[in-house]
Amino acid sequence: MDFAPIKTRRLYEEIVEQIKKLITDGKLKPGDKLLAERELADQFQVSRASVREAIRTLEMLGMIDIRPGEGTFVRSNSGDDIIRPLAMFLAVERSSLLDMFELRRIFETATAGLAAERASLEELDQIASAVENMKERLNVQDPEKGEEFDAAFHYAVAEATHNSLLTKLFKTVSEEFHKANSAARRQLYQDKPENAQKLIDQHTQILEAIRARSPHEASRAMLAHLMFAEGELRKWIV
Repeated sequence: MDFAPIKTRRLYEEIVEQIKKLITDGKLKPGDKLLAERELADQFQVSRASVREAIRTLEMLGMIDIRPGEGTFVRSNSGDDIIRPLAMFLAVERSSLLDMFELRRIFETATAGLAAERASLEELDQIASAVENMKERLNVQDPEKGEEFDAAFHYAVAEATHNSLLTKLFKTVSEEFHKANSAARRQLYQDKPENAQKLIDQHTQILEAIRARSPHEASRAMLAHLMFAEGELRKWIV
């Protein structure tokens, strides 16, 4: 199969579109294995980083499966079709950033409340572990890893709802939100070092409310955290 060289600014989006078209046209069928990352980079004439981001996006869209040690395969249709239209919209509509802020406030406050009602002891440990990892990254001044554990915290809270559809929705919204805000989030940590400690304190408050089995307090703490983060991020978003 032939791929066209990529010459636009958003390279990964062009890669996504070409692979999506091959899938929808039936040239790539469920179960087919994609070329290795290096081979795709050569054919598209882009960096492997661009291919990697495209593969992550296609996985988020539910179009491929990444099987460690085996490769990347075209996925068969499943219940993820419910999520896919939203994922596709968020993947291309960067202008929807303000809508994503609003969506997170509604979505994650409810998620925290459900987690307070349903989290198992093991899930509480996972949420707590993410907070501890954030603290460790603060001590060694590693904001990039701290951001990674921040995302892990929110995902652990979503998983603690025991609602698979809600968790998939969270993953879709969260991944696109973090990609759209990556530069702004780095500024949030770097230009105001005190923000890192504030974020840890806020995550700790959410954790303690979930541990206390208090849906109201968990939702309140999550909303306060999201409002703070949004206020800081807006300063750096052009």
